[in-house]
Amino acid sequence: MRNQLLERPVAVQHNIRDLRLAAGLSQQSAAERFDLSLRVWQTKESAKNPGQLSQGEYELLLLLAGQHPYFALVSQQKK
Repeated sequence: MRNQLLERPVAVQHNIRDLRLAAGLSQQSAAERFDLSLRVWQTKESAKNPGQLSQGEYELLLLLAGQHPYFALVSQQKK
């Protein structure tokens, strides 16, 4: 049985900077997290042409910011 939540992608919006700040990331740390150069990240966050994240990148940023509508990150307990 397929997970119904995975069939409903979250629409990518133009709030990349707000999500990055909510996740507590600097532009440099966000670029490193997504394996991008700082300049590429700044372009993705640009007010002139925002919203250039892929679906996966956007949903990960939502998770890191604690704003994903379907899922939440949960810390693992060390054994």
